[in-house]
Amino acid sequence: MSAPSPAESPGRLRSLFPVLLAAIAGALHAASFAPWTLWWAQVLTLSGLLWLWLPELESYRLKYWRQEQHGGQRKDRHEDRHNSGEKPIGSQSAGLLRLLLLPFVFSATWFTAGLCWLYISMHDYGNLPAVLAAAAVVALSAFLALFACIAFLLTALCASNRDTPGLLRSIGIALVFGSAWTLAEWLRGTAFTGFPWLAIGYAHVDSPLAGWAPLLGVYGLSGIAAMLAYLLADMLLTLGRRAIPGVGKLAGMLAPALAFLLLIACGSALRSIEWSTPTGEMLKVRLLQGNVPQQMKFVPQEAYRAMQAYSRMVAQPGGIGALDLIVLPETAWTIPWAGTDPALVAQMFPTDRSASAQHVAIGMPLPLDSSGQRPTELTSEMILQRRIANSVLLLRSAQPSDQSMRYDKHHLVPFGEFVPWGFQWFVDLMNIPLGSFARGSLEQKPFVIKSQRVAFNICYEDLFGEQLALAARKHGGDATILINVSNIAWFGRSHALGQHLQIARMRTLELARPMLRSTNTGMTASIDSRGKVRAVLENHTVGVLEDEVQGMTGETPFMKWTHWPSLCTSAAILAIAGWRRRQTKK
Repeated sequence: MSAPSPAESPGRLRSLFPVLLAAIAGALHAASFAPWTLWWAQVLTLSGLLWLWLPELESYRLKYWRQEQHGGQRKDRHEDRHNSGEKPIGSQSAGLLRLLLLPFVFSATWFTAGLCWLYISMHDYGNLPAVLAAAAVVALSAFLALFACIAFLLTALCASNRDTPGLLRSIGIALVFGSAWTLAEWLRGTAFTGFPWLAIGYAHVDSPLAGWAPLLGVYGLSGIAAMLAYLLADMLLTLGRRAIPGVGKLAGMLAPALAFLLLIACGSALRSIEWSTPTGEMLKVRLLQGNVPQQMKFVPQEAYRAMQAYSRMVAQPGGIGALDLIVLPETAWTIPWAGTDPALVAQMFPTDRSASAQHVAIGMPLPLDSSGQRPTELTSEMILQRRIANSVLLLRSAQPSDQSMRYDKHHLVPFGEFVPWGFQWFVDLMNIPLGSFARGSLEQKPFVIKSQRVAFNICYEDLFGEQLALAARKHGGDATILINVSNIAWFGRSHALGQHLQIARMRTLELARPMLRSTNTGMTASIDSRGKVRAVLENHTVGVLEDEVQGMTGETPFMKWTHWPSLCTSAAILAIAGWRRRQTKK
């Protein structure tokens, strides 16, 4: 093979320049999420990708699709395809793959930068070699990038030509792109049990678009944000292309500019709507953050010391008066309640019950045993038979031996709480005590505390608003307060902690319910029903957060219908756009 000539080298470098820009934009896109929360960076960086990609789309259409429109001038349309002069299908497929290069690079870089904290769990705690841990993060990011590529692929296949005259052309394509992005994000959050982390709607919990969340949920909000990015890119490209005949460039930008402002204005106006109203008495709550090092949690002596520390924190008198509820994090207890040292039970629930909280919620593993027996320890047989649930046990100070009030986690974490089929070899490479947990029921009734109905969820479950909506809806129990218990010490001092808090805030916007978070290392917080953080503990510290929480009632549109309106609308838009496109090619 001969070396490239000097004339070819600059051309190749120029072709790599857009790829480099896409990678930089993808890395900056990750900065739009917590802890930086630069929502405007999300719109700008995705718009930058579209600014690079849309000219590529035009070139692809000019090369492969225009000849189909004019193919009938050479031969009758019903003659053999080979004689009509069309390009071979394989050639078009190769062009389509090249068209998806920039979106893939952007998205893979975005996910790698945003999810790099996964490296900590695999390398620092799982003892996976650094090269393999880094490769695993990149491989996952590349896989997730494929879902973003689906949005661009649907846009390329369904949208009409950008060079078609008309002031509303850009709005139509923006609708197609936003719809495609909505469906792609939903697919990523559903397929293979779902991984919706870093859905772009999460970047907008503090943006003017946040008002769309109670109507459309995070995926619909993601579609709105994608539309904004497209409209901005279209306006920028309009400045650099020839004006529509009879219309100036500024006039050509008028329709997308108005649509851009309208989406923002509607989002801001929707934020003023009160979707829920106060109900019942306020709960006086204490949230505990033990800051127990992850490597110590399952060492018996260290686990006992952690339980001692939590017991002392439970026994402290309330700074805001008599407490109604104290919440401990996920796996604060590493043994079943029946195996707890009686001295710890006596410390948390003294004989003088006036000095203790009415209820204490503890995250712990609990056996599922229909025989009614209460094992005092977890055995390997119970783990292998999937008889252990990741649970929250709600105890009453009047009767701490009663274990009837429990919540069992339903949505389990791949690799953390179950091993996906075909990946046991990967888990075997790590030195992490992983097992397969039992799965709780999807619909579990909230617990009644005073006049409030409290619904728990555990760690990763708060990524799935459609499932939390079941507990908040009237037929599911009409929960008035949501509580999340988490332990993400696996990810060290990374931005995973801030991202998880951002996700919880989105749930409060979708459901118009307050959310309390008790975590091991952070971020322990009290969030009101409008997504505002009322109080938060500094992460990686031992701390106690007390707050008076007002329960809320009422249904948001998202609570009633979850993602179905945005999904059905998006599918309809793509179907109509695809049909119109086929009509223009005949």
